[in-house]
Amino acid sequence: MTVASYFWPLLQTSSAPLLQLEKISKRFAVQALPALEDISLQLLPGEILGLLGPSGCGKTTLLRIIAGFEMPSQGQIRLQGQLMTGGGCPVPPEQRNTGMVFQDYALFPHLSVAENIAFGLKQKIPRQDQATIQER
Repeated sequence: MTVASYFWPLLQTSSAPLLQLEKISKRFAVQALPALEDISLQLLPGEILGLLGPSGCGKTTLLRIIAGFEMPSQGQIRLQGQLMTGGGCPVPPEQRNTGMVFQDYALFPHLSVAENIAFGLKQKIPRQDQATIQER
């Protein structure tokens, strides 16, 4: 199952946040400066979120925390209202129904952004016509 097919029904019927971060912070060492500090946001159905910033500002760390590859030092993450972290027993990455495309070597350099995304849709979602792929 792809992330798109998992969330697609929710995009049509729900106004509850798909993703909600509440005061997420991350320190890699006890006395180190925080990599992330008090990050809060919500992503509603139909919205698109972009993380922009200079190298080393915490974008990848935040994505890794959402995916479950890193644990936040504090704060809560909810996916579709279900608590993923912050409740004492974090949900492991394989049970979160999320996906992450890593920065390095994960994309085809000869394809555009849309073509890279469409490549995954063509491989994972059977019988999708070109118009449906372009729409998504």
